Amino acid sequence: MRSFKSLTAVPLVSLLALLFLDSSVLAASAMFRMRVGYTSVGGNRAPLWIARDENIFSKYGLDVDLVYIPGAATAVPALLSNDLQILAGSAATTLQAFAQGAKLVMFGTFGPTPYILFTRPEIKTPAQLKGATIGINRTGSSDYYALRRALLKLGLAPDRDVKIISSGEAVVRWSALDKNLIQATLTSESTMLRRPIQANPLVELIKFGVEDHGSALVTTREFMTVQAQTVERFVRAFVEAIAVGRTNSRVSKRVFARNLRESNDAYLDFLHRAYVLGSIPKVPVFPADVLKNLINDIGEESPKVRALSVTDILDNSLIRRLDEEGFIDRLYNQKREGS
Repeated sequence: MRSFKSLTAVPLVSLLALLFLDSSVLAASAMFRMRVGYTSVGGNRAPLWIARDENIFSKYGLDVDLVYIPGAATAVPALLSNDLQILAGSAATTLQAFAQGAKLVMFGTFGPTPYILFTRPEIKTPAQLKGATIGINRTGSSDYYALRRALLKLGLAPDRDVKIISSGEAVVRWSALDKNLIQATLTSESTMLRRPIQANPLVELIKFGVEDHGSALVTTREFMTVQAQTVERFVRAFVEAIAVGRTNSRVSKRVFARNLRESNDAYLDFLHRAYVLGSIPKVPVFPADVLKNLINDIGEESPKVRALSVTDILDNSLIRRLDEEGFIDRLYNQKREGS
């Protein structure tokens, strides 16, 4: 980089050329390298994959290495040790870590998980679930709390009217449902599309008023403060990736095909419709009421979590400011004008 002294010797025309250098060149010359972790693989990861694969991160001066880390219990320590700078991970685990003293902040969402409560074909009403065994990923996971909230709205008492057991990943639970080892489970329509079995979609949780934003954008308070401009650039890239996916199905499907190693066009159409046009919000603020519900859910077993307030850990200000300034709307206007 030139010193101030050497710049004074540059001819005026050259200096003006430097001042009006294309922003993309400037971004490339000042790329910030960072690692972003994600703890699950599915349709809601589209914004991250689109931002990387379509060079949107680099447009904003970010050299992002996306790292898959199965399980937030491993990913959160990596975030705290600065091995990761941003994490797309469990809101529940983030709350639990925060309650133990981890200085974290949630600043966005991937939207509500499009859970469906699938039951055995003979179970057609909520009342018929009494005495049933329902499989979830694991106790304390996002589907665990979403299920409990849904059961209460259905008039069923968790642990009394039904038995809830940890059964592992969706594919394992789906097989268990087919074999009648469990009588119900929470999963998405994508599981049914990948392996059709005789099952009854009893309740779609989002339509039923039970939103589980299981995955949040998370970073440390220190990174949010010291690297505020970097976090803002990340958010700009994130919302632009959503806009690209929502306005260009070919890009969306191409990214899904590459990252999920999927070639079934009908399934790619479903992923685009259910996630990019469906559950992933245009303005991805994490709803305060959803976080409050989660605090209450976990707080039943953890007094430290129960003592938290939403404002302790949630900061939607970056995304809200971009929305209020018209940045997000302009993205969609540009896509329309360019199409």
